Amino acid sequence: MPLYQLQSIIGENLLKFLRLNGYTKTSLAKMTGISRPTINQIVEGKSPNPKIYEEQIQKITDAFNLPIDYFTYFSDVQQEKWHLPSTQYSDRSTFSNRNELTKDLLSDLDELLTVATFYIKG
Repeated sequence: MPLYQLQSIIGENLLKFLRLNGYTKTSLAKMTGISRPTINQIVEGKSPNPKIYEEQIQKITDAFNLPIDYFTYFSDVQQEKWHLPSTQYSDRSTFSNRNELTKDLLSDLDELLTVATFYIKG
């Protein structure tokens, strides 16, 4: 069966693969040279052109050194369930004497945690 007819399955499996391996759609776009909006179309199973779609899947599988049909059978992988800690930390601490490096690191950590919540909710 042509890959184009399996767009929904491939899109779901590609998204699972990216999440399980720590990639984002943006990083995939950079690795493959496929635009970010086109990556969205692939993940959503809404690519309009069969020939171009197959070329894009080839680029994606080549980037990871996988067979072209890899995302047609990847769906049996179970996603790891994350357990969130019950402790919450506040950034409204009375210790405002943090140096700039500490502030920058905490800000970066906050961004990483925000991204992680998308994967946990997904």
